[in-house]
This record gives sequence, C-alpha cells and structure tokens, in this order.
Amino acid sequence: MKNTLLALSACILSGCAGAKIAHTDIASGAYKPKAIYVRSYIAENAHFKGHHGDSYGEHLIRRSLAPAAFSKALREEMEKIAPAMVIDDDDEPITGWLIETNLEWVHAGSPTLRALGSPFGLGHSCVKIHVRITDVDGHSVASSDKDFGKGASGNVIYEFDVSGGSSISGPAGSTYAPGVGNAEEFDYKNAAERIYYALSIDPQKFGTRTVPSINY
Repeated sequence: MKNTLLALSACILSGCAGAKIAHTDIASGAYKPKAIYVRSYIAENAHFKGHHGDSYGEHLIRRSLAPAAFSKALREEMEKIAPAMVIDDDDEPITGWLIETNLEWVHAGSPTLRALGSPFGLGHSCVKIHVRITDVDGHSVASSDKDFGKGASGNVIYEFDVSGGSSISGPAGSTYAPGVGNAEEFDYKNAAERIYYALSIDPQKFGTRTVPSINY
C-alpha cells in the first residue's frame, strides 16, 4: 500500500512522465542470464528533433552520441539483474544475453513551451525504442552487419517497443520529468528503467513482508 501511494504521488507530481512497453512481439519467459551485453543504434531515418544541446550546431553531436548515452543508462539498470557491460559493434559475446536497442524516435520537445505549464503538454518530449534480446549461449555473434538486429546468432527471447516522454509534466519537473531542463537524459533513464522492470520479477518487492502472515 505504501509503495502504491508513493507511485501515485510520483505520477501526479511528474504529470505521469515516464515510459511503458507499447508493444511486444516475443516474450519467452527467460530469466537469470549469466551476463548482459548492451549495444545500441539509432536508425538512419530516426526522428531526432526538439531541444538537443544548446545550439543547432550541437544537435548533430547529440544525435551521434545518442546510442552511447542510452547504452550507458540501460547498462546501469541491467546491472541490477546480472553483470552488464556496453559493447562495440565488432564485439562478440558468447554467453548470456545480448540486448540490442534501436532509437526510432527521440523528440526532446521544447523547454520554453514546457515552462508555460500547459495542461495540454505543450513542448513535451517523446521517445520510442525497439528492443531485441538474444540468448547467445553456445553461439557466436557476427557483427559485420551494423544494421540493427542483423547478424546476431542465437534465440531471440524478447522483442518489444518502449515509448515514453515528459507527458504533461509542468515546468518544475521531478525525478522523472525534465521540467525546463534537457529531456533526453530523463527519457533515456525512464526507458531503461522500464526495460529493467519488464525483465524483472517483482522489482519493487511488493510481495516482501517483514512479519509472518500465515493465518491459522
């Protein structure tokens, strides 16, 4: 009950900013990987818009660094499940899970419009990420083809889409919402955390009790 109230309070304060699993193609039920390897891409035709950096000249730099930024956020979350690391395109993991993500839509919105505090969510940010998880145990991973998801040997055990953004959060922001700050870091962290939640069993420990609850 306490955790539920805290979650509701956070949702109200942040205008329900965050991320969700928007669509799932494959869900195998696999869990307890030996290790986790993270590799991220950004689609050639990905929508990368809004306020990224402090000038137009910085925009292309932020786009080029987007896969590395999201990989870092995702590694930090995956370390809660198993030892995790970010790998390069030519690295070939031979055990555990390979998590590949493709940034398809990264719109950072407008801090100026968010400052207006509009109930209609003016200037809101939006992110959409495709996630593919392959169990590579006993297989090699050929990385010569840098297109997302191609060349990975093994069984695809999860494949889904994550979407999120700042929603109607106000100018003050919160732990989950950027307010008048840069949205991309919040959106990456929220999406990475959602992926962790989706792959975990009772991540918030709702079933944990501090006293026995057996009824006689």
